[in-house]
Amino acid sequence: MNSIVKKLVITAMLLGTPALFAQEGLESLRHVAQPKDASEAAEPFGAVPTNKISLLNLAPVLAPYLNNGPVFGLPGTDAGAFARRTQLTGDWGGLRTSLAKKGLFIDLYTTSVYQEVASGGTAEGSRFVQNVQLSANYDTGRAGLWSGGLFHFTMQGRFGDSAANTFTAGTLQPQYAGLVEPGPLLGHNGYPSEYFLTQALNKKTFLIVGKISTVFFPDQTLFGSNYKYNFANFNLVKNPMTTHYYGADALAGLLAVSPAPNLVIAAGVLDPNSTADTAGKKMFDHVNVYATAIYTEAIKGKPGQISPAFNWSNNPKIDNQSPFNISSPAQAPVAIASLLDLGSPTGIDTHFKPTSYFAIVNGSQYLMVKDPAASVPGKMRSGQPLRGIGVYGRLGYAPRETNILTRVASGALYGHGLADSRPNDSYGVGYYYNNVSSPLKKDISQLSAGTAGVKDEKGVEAFYGIALTPAIRLIPSYQHIWNPIVAEVTKHEDHSDVFLVRLTMAF
Repeated sequence: MNSIVKKLVITAMLLGTPALFAQEGLESLRHVAQPKDASEAAEPFGAVPTNKISLLNLAPVLAPYLNNGPVFGLPGTDAGAFARRTQLTGDWGGLRTSLAKKGLFIDLYTTSVYQEVASGGTAEGSRFVQNVQLSANYDTGRAGLWSGGLFHFTMQGRFGDSAANTFTAGTLQPQYAGLVEPGPLLGHNGYPSEYFLTQALNKKTFLIVGKISTVFFPDQTLFGSNYKYNFANFNLVKNPMTTHYYGADALAGLLAVSPAPNLVIAAGVLDPNSTADTAGKKMFDHVNVYATAIYTEAIKGKPGQISPAFNWSNNPKIDNQSPFNISSPAQAPVAIASLLDLGSPTGIDTHFKPTSYFAIVNGSQYLMVKDPAASVPGKMRSGQPLRGIGVYGRLGYAPRETNILTRVASGALYGHGLADSRPNDSYGVGYYYNNVSSPLKKDISQLSAGTAGVKDEKGVEAFYGIALTPAIRLIPSYQHIWNPIVAEVTKHEDHSDVFLVRLTMAF
C-alpha cells in the first residue's frame, strides 16, 4: 500500500479538480424587457443615448454577472475620492467614462490568498496563491454597430505556489474555488479563458455563443457564492457534481428566453473537453446538454429565487459497479486516481457507461433587506449588492453507477451591510454534505486490498469580508472538513482545518 499511497499523493498533487458582486445570474436577461424604475433616472452612470439598442442600457447587471465582479461605468460606480471609489484606479482622467459611453468596459481584479492547512489534509503548512482576472465587455449598441449585442472577453492567470502545493486540504473540490482558474493545472501564466457573444434576437430571446466560464455562468444564487468576495470553498460556490462533467471553461451554444417578467429558461450544448489553453481540443467529440430555469420572486418585498438545472452527457463515465479488469497490482493506484477524477485509467482495461446525467437545484431567499423598497429593483437591475441577510442552498442527485457524488446538499446564512457603520462588509457561515457513490467506495476498498476507504465528505466555513474601501476587501475565513476524500485515501486523514486570508482588489 505504501506505493499506492505514494503514487496517489503524487497524482493528487499534480492533478486537481476544478457574487459576482451582486449575483443575479443568467436571469439577468429578464431585465431587458422590463420597464426601468424611476429611481434609475438619476444614476450618474446610467443609460446613455444610443441609436441602436444597448443591452447594458436595459440590463446593466449583465456585465457584473459575466465579470463575476463590479464593473466601472455602470450604476453604482463611484469615481470620487480614493476612500469611497469602487475601483482603485478610478476614471483614468475621464477616459474610462468616455470608453464606457462608447460601449467598452475594462476591469481588472486580483485576489491574493494566504492559505494555512493547520492540521490534517494531504499536507500541513502555509501556501500563497495570486489570481488575476482581466475582463472586457463591448456593447455593440452603445458602439453604434448593431442592436442587442454584447461581446465578453476574460483573461485569467494564477500565480504563486504550484497546484501540487495548494490542493492540500485533501478535498474532492478545492477549499478555495479560485484554484480552478484558469484551470487546476494552468498556473504561472495568463490564458484567454472566456470569449463569447450574447445577442438579443428580440427583447425576450437571446443567443449565447463562444467559450463561457462554467464557474461564473451557471448555478448562480442571488448572493453569497462569489469566491472573490464571499465563501471560498467550492462546495459553497457551486454544486460539486459539475466538475465531473466540466472544466472551468466550455465552448457553448445556448438559447435563453424570458417568457415572463420573473422567469428565464435556457438550454444548449456544451463541449466537455474545453480548457482555457485550447481553442477546442477534441472539440465536441462528445457533448453535455444543459437546461435550466430561473424563477425570481419577491416575498413581502424580499427577493428570492429558485433554479433547477439538468445535465445529460454522452461523454463516457467509468462504470463504478464494474470499473476495471486489473492485470497487475501496480495498476491499482492509477485505477483509484481515475475513479476520483484525478487522472485517466491509461493502460487499464476499463468499463464505461456511454451516457450519464445529474440534476441540481439552488434556492436563495432574502430574510431582511435594509435598502429602501423603492431602490431594490434598480439595484438588482444594475448588479449592486443589497444590504440585508438571507439564506441559500443547493441540492443535487446523480446516478451512483457513473458519478463520484450521488447526493449533495449545502446551505448558508449570508449577510451584507447590516451595520450602518460598515455598509460594504459581508459575512456568512455555510455547511455542505457530499454523499459518495456506494459502488465507488467498494471499488476503492477492493483496489487497495482494504487499506484505504472513503466516507462521505462534510465541511463548514465561516468568513468575514472587511471592506477596507469599496474596492479593497480583506476576507479571513476558517474551514473544518470531515473526511476529506483525497486525504482519506492517500493519507488516512479524517479531517482538515484550513485558514484562508483573501485580499481582493478591483482596479
